[in-house]
Amino acid sequence: MRAASLILSIVLVAAMATAQMDTATVRIIQASGCDVSISLEQLRSLPQHTATVISKDGESHHYGGPLLQRVLNKACPTIAAMDKHARTAAAVKVTAQDGFVAVLGAMELDSTFKVQPVLLALERDGHPLDAHYGPFQLVVPEDLRHSRNVRNVGRIEWVTP
Repeated sequence: MRAASLILSIVLVAAMATAQMDTATVRIIQASGCDVSISLEQLRSLPQHTATVISKDGESHHYGGPLLQRVLNKACPTIAAMDKHARTAAAVKVTAQDGFVAVLGAMELDSTFKVQPVLLALERDGHPLDAHYGPFQLVVPEDLRHSRNVRNVGRIEWVTP
């Protein structure tokens, strides 16, 4: 009887964690008045891309998710409407839920500028990101050191001078 109770508890906890992940959102902010939250389901509806990253221990991991530029364009039409000159002067500040921050030049997000643009990963090695990494992780595939691969992304800000 105790084993059945334990199994039921584990199943309920897993179901609650899955429900929490499915309702997760990331906040997108631009100074010109855009301040929206995008859900995991909305991010899944965008075209998905993949990137392979070699971790510091030499292991290869495959990440999947939408391009960060597409996420920003979907969230804030004013970002989508910017010309390349305005984008060249802009930056993107990505903040994790624990306060860790990474900054990227806006042109690093552009698939016409970079061979491997930045992803907002939703999965790793074919599985949804676990609580340690996700539900959202910034992945900068061309970085040789992965200090800008922000886990547990909670907020993304478009910054202009």
